[in-house]
Amino acid sequence: MQKALRLALGAVMTVASLSTSASACTRGAVSGANVAIDPARLNQPLLDAAIAVEVNYQRCRKGLSPLADAPALRNAALGHAKWMARNSKLSHKSTRPGRATVKARILASGLKIRRGSENIARVALYQVEGSTGYRIVNASACQFATPAGKRIGRHSYASLARYTVTLWMNSPSHRVNILGRKYNMAATAVAHDPRGRACGSLFITQNFAG
Repeated sequence: MQKALRLALGAVMTVASLSTSASACTRGAVSGANVAIDPARLNQPLLDAAIAVEVNYQRCRKGLSPLADAPALRNAALGHAKWMARNSKLSHKSTRPGRATVKARILASGLKIRRGSENIARVALYQVEGSTGYRIVNASACQFATPAGKRIGRHSYASLARYTVTLWMNSPSHRVNILGRKYNMAATAVAHDPRGRACGSLFITQNFAG
């Protein structure tokens, strides 16, 4: 009976310790990340940094080390993001010679790695998703509003990062990549498809490697 009690107390102490560790995790500030995204001048390093903050925050909450930035992976991610945007297609497979699969893209980065994976997403340029709905005020001027009349603007790099990583964390197959213990680097890129609803879609690719 005493032994059982000691085990139970040990379990409670472990949970409390994990909770304290998770509460100590914070999101670092990314300079310039709150500016509205201009699809004609996408800032890839800024988007990469904003996504990294969100991903590393989620990893911290699970007691995992942060992922290092990898510009070579960002180039691989950018090529696939642009392909998806050109084809208005969300897919891990492409028709790019030598870059058609996740494995091929990551190996083409030139990094010496043993494993890799990829997360992708398609998000509206304007923040019309994840709400109770929106109405079109002026389609040609890209003016949208909530049903109550509040203006809906474009995503900032920070809001896009938070929304995208939330989508990934809510998906088991994407969350396992973010929380992968064997990965030590990651990079993200984005491309704009003007044909998407509500003045265009943003296609996002994140590659992981270790």
